[in-house]
Order: sequence, then structure tokens, then C-alpha cells
Amino acid sequence: MITVDSISKTPFNYPCDYSIKIFGKNCEKFQNTICAIIECHTHKLNPNKITKKHSSKGNYVSFSIRIIANSKVQLDSINQDLKNCHLVSYVL
Repeated sequence: MITVDSISKTPFNYPCDYSIKIFGKNCEKFQNTICAIIECHTHKLNPNKITKKHSSKGNYVSFSIRIIANSKVQLDSINQDLKNCHLVSYVL
């Protein structure tokens, strides 16, 4: 019999490799700002774990940043802080 206690509330087994995708206007301080936000909740980001892509017209940019996530609380905090940033359009 499956009980509520036996069902995991998260699909992840922490710590785990986790990718955060962030979209925003292409401006000079966007990358430094989002990296600083994420680093408040993690260790220093590895530059090899950051992928940058420009939109077709170059007005927007997206970053995929891979981190080692330690908990759902950590991920929720990162996502909320990114959403609160005026430079960020979307967080996935």
C-alpha cells in the first residue's frame, strides 16, 4: 500500500546536478548579476558550467547554468531571487 509518507515530494535525490535557465535583455551587467544571485546560494560558479545564447536579433540572451543543488529550499530561494531581479525576464 502506498502512503503519502512513502511518496517523495520531489523528483530529485539531493545533492544533484541541476540546470537553471535564465532569460533577459542583452545588457552588460546581466551575466554578472545573475551569477552573483546564484552564488549567494551556492559555491562559486564554474565558468565551464555556464552556457550563453543570444536571440536571433541579439536583443535578448539566455543562460543555462549548472549547479549542484542541495535541497528544494535552495532551488526555491534561487528561483525567487532571480524572479525578483528586474533584469530577468524568465526563469526555467
